[in-house]
Amino acid sequence: MITIIIVIYKSDRKKLNNILQKLSKDFKIIIIDNSTDYNFDNITINKNVNIVRSSNIGNGAAINKAINICNTSIAIYMDIDVNIQENFINQFLEWSNQIADFSILVPNHGNLLSENKIIEKYDGEASIMLFNLKKIKNKNIFDENYFLYFEETDLFFRFKKNGLKVFFIKDLVISHQRASSIENETSAISNLRSWHYMWSMFYFYKKNFSYTYALKKTYILLIKDFIILLSSMLTFDFKNTKLRFYRLYGLVSSMICLKSFLRP
Repeated sequence: MITIIIVIYKSDRKKLNNILQKLSKDFKIIIIDNSTDYNFDNITINKNVNIVRSSNIGNGAAINKAINICNTSIAIYMDIDVNIQENFINQFLEWSNQIADFSILVPNHGNLLSENKIIEKYDGEASIMLFNLKKIKNKNIFDENYFLYFEETDLFFRFKKNGLKVFFIKDLVISHQRASSIENETSAISNLRSWHYMWSMFYFYKKNFSYTYALKKTYILLIKDFIILLSSMLTFDFKNTKLRFYRLYGLVSSMICLKSFLRP
């Protein structure tokens, strides 16, 4: 028996319904609703689906919440904006039986070429992850200081550091429509994404390396975004002005050690 974990926040109803229809009724499914009051009318909800209402705690924190109530040895987290084949889960499980001593398995998002069918110490993108909960003792695996972006990068970095193995499977291919899960996403949400991307980037480097290292990795972005912001203001490009403002706002907030506070 396995558990599928899905996190939603005002999510596209068609995408959610589509992913649920591809999942077998034999699987346990936990949906963490970060929007607190998502309307599930006309969405196929079977008896195997457990809906947990939550405040908007972020993606990583929501996965932690699901893992802590999960009672199976295998859990698979899935974004709803991924495209998978009908037999994807069974193929994923077959790979998990072939690979010894793994903590997390990640499929190929179609953007990584490799001569090897399996790559150990993977640290890239992960919109789908298979967790071996027999190996993972601490169920709060994600750093909940991240609200959005870099949470899985941080997770893989820490796992590698602590000797927990993350494997990439080249031949298990999916496609991911990035940042498309929210229904009718507005420019305000897009700007908020930009804020969190910049905040999380600096925080990741600061946490895992040093404050000085984080500055070295991001100061060029600070200068570039500031120049583009001024240029956009002079040309009355208000959309780009707002975008660059939020990028700078997120980066500077992280630089001065503010917590990730901006929320929709």
